[in-house]
Amino acid sequence: MPKRHSNHAGNQESLFLRLEELVLANSGEDAFEEVFKLLVAKLWDERSGQPSRFRPHQREAETYQAVVALLREAEKQWPGILDPAPSPALTAEHLHVCVAALAKHTLSDAGLTVMDGFFEFLTSKDAKGAKGQYFTPRHVVEFCVRMLRPGAAETVLDPACGSGGFLIHALNHVRREEDLTGAALQNYCSTGLWGFDIDARATRVAKALMILAGDSGANIFQLNSLLKPSPGGLSLFEAPGTAESGTSLSVEDVCRTRMRRHKGFDVILTNPPFAGDVREPLVLESYSLSRGRRRVERDVLFLERCVQLLRPGGRLAIVLPHNKFAVSAWGYVREWLLRKVRVLAVVGLGRHTFLPHTHQKAAVLFARKYGDKETPVKDPNLFFAISERDGKNSKGQFLTRPGAGDLDSPWESVDHDLADVVGGFHKFCEQESVVLGA
Repeated sequence: MPKRHSNHAGNQESLFLRLEELVLANSGEDAFEEVFKLLVAKLWDERSGQPSRFRPHQREAETYQAVVALLREAEKQWPGILDPAPSPALTAEHLHVCVAALAKHTLSDAGLTVMDGFFEFLTSKDAKGAKGQYFTPRHVVEFCVRMLRPGAAETVLDPACGSGGFLIHALNHVRREEDLTGAALQNYCSTGLWGFDIDARATRVAKALMILAGDSGANIFQLNSLLKPSPGGLSLFEAPGTAESGTSLSVEDVCRTRMRRHKGFDVILTNPPFAGDVREPLVLESYSLSRGRRRVERDVLFLERCVQLLRPGGRLAIVLPHNKFAVSAWGYVREWLLRKVRVLAVVGLGRHTFLPHTHQKAAVLFARKYGDKETPVKDPNLFFAISERDGKNSKGQFLTRPGAGDLDSPWESVDHDLADVVGGFHKFCEQESVVLGA
């Protein structure tokens, strides 16, 4: 007989396990959609300032109607998070049981962690692996942000944003370093943070996280970031039914309508999908690194796209598979890159970093884009480092520092050595007269 998961107040993993179990046990509904609705309703109830409505009422029908009312209010205040029909698909009896399981937890205080963890937990590991989409451990995300030091006056982009981890950490960094609050915080969220992803579920969760972080939906859009605009301003191509299908809008199309005199992003932080080849001829012919080829790995196109989307002088942090740095077959990519950017650093991540999802070794590239009239530096000094404590064991379980508390952030609680790398890199930048930040 399968083991029934316990549900302890304050224990997120037990909460997710129990909710998934409850949703899947007695209904054929989509666990992601139904649990997501429950979490949104609970979060809205906690933040609405009204007496608690998210609880098991005396009658199951009353519980159902209370959740429906909460979802409608949440969708009105937070547009784009829920589907057009936000009502639960569960029966009133089934929903009543799920609400009873979730009601004992408080989500608002740790809302970002809860929603982020929920998305990673419920999304199929098999689906992620097939697309090469692996969640970046949050201490690695924080590492990239601390390396590049984005500022409140700068725009930050993640063209493969997933659930918005890089944007959330960039926001927290700016808020912490520049004491951003109130209207200034909301303005930064609505003008400085930009995320695009082809996955509809990912963008919905990213919107929810941004709302929780800064009372604003920021600029999160579902589209294929690899699509380029035509000279006339419309998307260069649209390929329905193909691996690169999705909305025909490009990143430039969106920016053109929402930003004045946009000439590129100041900072790009991203971990694009690793796996899968792009084979569409129109796509391949629009990129220098794939022109004349029948196929190319998707992360190669993302690398070129990121360089293109940066403004002159803009900074890039991108997670790439190890073979792009070491295998001779990708030498032409490295040669192209050195003509476009000054590579500042390459940091090898530990072999356990993306476990249990994949054994793929990866490294993070940090670079600064050359200006239009700037001459590429010949044989520039580079900062190299290899992380020897990746914060995970061979099963992909996080290793915590002695004395770490439950409320500590992953940067503080996970046993890693990336803080030493950050310190060494910043000293390197001072010696090389490399300016980080606006």
